[in-house]
Amino acid sequence: MLHRNGAQQRQDDEVFESITVTAQRGIPSLHYVLQQPMVRQLRSYSPAPQSSFSHSDLSESPFQHITLSVDDATKVKIESELMHTGERSVLNQPAFGPIRWEIQRGDQLDSYIGTTLFHVRLQNPEVFDLHYADLTSRVLRGKSIAELSDQIHVAVLGHYDRLPAIPVSEVVRCVEQLRSPRQSTRISAQQELLRWGTPIIPMLQQQLGTDLELEQRACLSETIRMLRPRVEDTPRSLAMLLINDVEFWSLAKPQLTPNEWILVSQHLQQMGLSKSRPHDSSVTSVRPSP
Repeated sequence: MLHRNGAQQRQDDEVFESITVTAQRGIPSLHYVLQQPMVRQLRSYSPAPQSSFSHSDLSESPFQHITLSVDDATKVKIESELMHTGERSVLNQPAFGPIRWEIQRGDQLDSYIGTTLFHVRLQNPEVFDLHYADLTSRVLRGKSIAELSDQIHVAVLGHYDRLPAIPVSEVVRCVEQLRSPRQSTRISAQQELLRWGTPIIPMLQQQLGTDLELEQRACLSETIRMLRPRVEDTPRSLAMLLINDVEFWSLAKPQLTPNEWILVSQHLQQMGLSKSRPHDSSVTSVRPSP
């Protein structure tokens, strides 16, 4: 929450950056602009068959224009445009709720939804890295979303015998107790959920989609907020956050070996979690009618 109001900009050969920080009621907001050549990113990029451009469209010095805005220290929006093709990518991360990612290529609009940046990236990693790999590595001080995702796999599968065993049935029991007319029962149930820590967050988020009473839903939402880590993420902490996330492992399956997928599947079954859904279930593609 430490911040300094003001604005700065710099021009270094072909790279331009500017940043503005403001605050209302002591809560900071940020607006960042970056324009840079992107030959390095494009060397490893192979446009999808449905893409409206190809390598032959690239000029000698293609540029990328990025804006990153943070409103009230919570809501994040990152826009990336490839100046030589007009492809536009918009990433919206609210203070609480799913992240939405849209890619506009001419008349085609692809939309993705995910709980975290890991979920979003795994649905189209090549295009995600093209637009955001350089920026996210700066924000994460040299780390990349791709590297962190691989490290999560290692942290989970390397300590498979020590994974927390928290059956979903026990989580559901506590969630049910949050609607008890007795305050002591509600407090006890919430404390038990908090003791289990971040591994139950995906289970609680799944429960939010069920039929809950108003006060029960409010208490459950507050419990999830309290469980969200307030310190810098590490591969270990991220692994504990995602170990019981069925959607994450469904998306990550193509990157796992058959034996690794068996271990993950066994763990999810032991927890009583439902089977993973198809990889493209959270993706929509729209092409306006002529």
